[in-house]
Amino acid sequence: MKFVDAFLDRITMYRLVVYVLGTLSGLAVLFSLFGKLPYSATSLIVSLGLILVPALIVDKGLGRIFRAPTNSESWLITSLIIFLIVHPATSVAAGLALVLAGVVSSASKFFIVWNSKHIFNPAAFAAAVLSLTALQSTTWWIGNSVFWPFTLVLGVTIVRKIRRLPLFVTFVGISTMLQIILFVVHHQPLAVGLKGSLIASPLLFLSTIMLTEPATMPPRRTQQILFAAIVAVLYVTAWEFGPLVVYPEVALLLGNLYAFAVSPKFRVRMTLTKIQKISDSVYNYVFQPDKRFNFLPGQYMEWTLAGVPYDSRGNRRSLTIASSPTEEEIHVGLKYHLPASTYKTTFFNLKPGDAVYASQLAGNFTVDQAAKQKLAFIAGGIGITPFRSMVKYFTDNQLTKDIVLIYVIPDVEELAYNKEFLAARQYGLKIIPVVTKTPNTRAGVVHAKFNQELLVRLLPDYSERMFYISGPSTMVDATKTYLHNLHVERKMIKTDHFTGY
Repeated sequence: MKFVDAFLDRITMYRLVVYVLGTLSGLAVLFSLFGKLPYSATSLIVSLGLILVPALIVDKGLGRIFRAPTNSESWLITSLIIFLIVHPATSVAAGLALVLAGVVSSASKFFIVWNSKHIFNPAAFAAAVLSLTALQSTTWWIGNSVFWPFTLVLGVTIVRKIRRLPLFVTFVGISTMLQIILFVVHHQPLAVGLKGSLIASPLLFLSTIMLTEPATMPPRRTQQILFAAIVAVLYVTAWEFGPLVVYPEVALLLGNLYAFAVSPKFRVRMTLTKIQKISDSVYNYVFQPDKRFNFLPGQYMEWTLAGVPYDSRGNRRSLTIASSPTEEEIHVGLKYHLPASTYKTTFFNLKPGDAVYASQLAGNFTVDQAAKQKLAFIAGGIGITPFRSMVKYFTDNQLTKDIVLIYVIPDVEELAYNKEFLAARQYGLKIIPVVTKTPNTRAGVVHAKFNQELLVRLLPDYSERMFYISGPSTMVDATKTYLHNLHVERKMIKTDHFTGY
C-alpha cells in the first residue's frame, strides 16, 4: 500500500481520473477488436471524437467569453465519461446527438451555475439530456461484465487517492442491501441477480468515478455519506415520476441537488497583495478576496491558475487556507521543490495585482471549538498551514486551549508562521520544532528523527490528547502507525494528507 500511495502522491486527482478513463477507453477499443463488445472499434473511435472536439471548443470558447480560467482536464474527463456511458454512434443522427452531448456538458459548467459554482455533474447532465429527449440512449455500456475487474481496480485507486472510502462503501453497501431485498421480494435467484448487479452494471463506475466528482459532492464527510446513500436508493429503486425515470445518471443529478443545498455556493477571485519569503523554498502568499466568505479553520479550496503551460498535474490544485476566518485576507503557504511543476512555477511568478480563482471549499480537518479536550498538532513541512489557521483563530478570539504543536521540518530556516505561534503561547500553545536534517543550536529546537520514541518523549500525556496530523502522506501514515502502536483510539486521530500537491 505504501508503494501505491507513493505513486498516487506524484499525480493530482484530476490527472489520475484522466489516466483511469483513458485506460478504460483504450480497453474498450481493444475488447471491440476481439469481439468482446457489440460495437466496432471504428464506431467507438468516431464516437469519442464526436464528443471530444465540441466539448473542447465550447470549454475554451466560453472560458474566453466569461474570462474565467478553466480546469485543463475537466472537459477531457467529462467527455471520456460520456463516451463510456452513452451508446456509441451508429447513424448520422446518433453522431449528432453525441456532438450535442459534448456541447451540453461543457456549456453546463458556465450556464447551469449559481455564483459561478456548477450544480450538476456535467457528464450526467449531458447524458440525461440525451436519454430524456430520446436523442440517444444512455446504456452505461462500461457496465459490461468484461470491464468489471479493471473498473474496480482503477476506480478504487481514485477512491484511495482522494480518501473517499466511506462514501464508496456507503454507496456499494446500501445498493447491495437493497438489491438483495428486491431479489427476495420478487422471488428472483439471489446469487445470479447479485452477481449481475455487482459486475454487470453501472455500480462500480458510478461509485468510484462519477460519485466522487468533487465539484458536485458535499464538502463534509457526514454529508458525503448521506449523499452516497441518497444516490444509492435512487439508483437501485429506479422510481418513475410520470415520464421521468430515475436512470443512474438521473439518480446522480438528484443527489447533486442535495449536495448543492448543503455546499458553499461561490467562486472567489483572489487578488495577490503580498508575497512573504520564509526560506529559500517556502513562501506565504497573501490574497484579497473579491467577496467575504465563511470557512472553518483547517479547510481547503481548489485554486485554478490561468496561463499554466502543459503540466502533468493540470492547472488546479487543492491548497489549505492558512489564514483564520477572523482575518480579512487569505493566506496560502507553498513549498517549492526542484524541478518545480509548471503550476508551481506559474504560482511562483505571480506578482502583486495578479488574480487567481478559488472554489470548492471543503475539508473535515477542523477542531471542535467548544471541546475542552487537550490537543496535539503534528505538522510535517508545509502541513503547518491548517494549524496556522486554527491557532490564529484561537488567538484572535482569545480562546485558551491546551495545545502542543510538534513541527517537523528538515531545516530550522523553514519554520513558518513563527510570529503567530509565539503570540498564541499566552493562550495555551506550546510549540516544539523538530529539525530532522540540518544541525542547529537554536533554543527550544529538537534535532532528531521523528519517530515513536520521540513522540512519547515530547508528549508523555499522549493518551489524554486528541491528535491532528497534517503533512506528506508518508509522514501522516507513519505517525498514525505510531499512535496505533501506543493504543490511541482511532476516534482520537484526525489526519490531513497533502497528496498530489
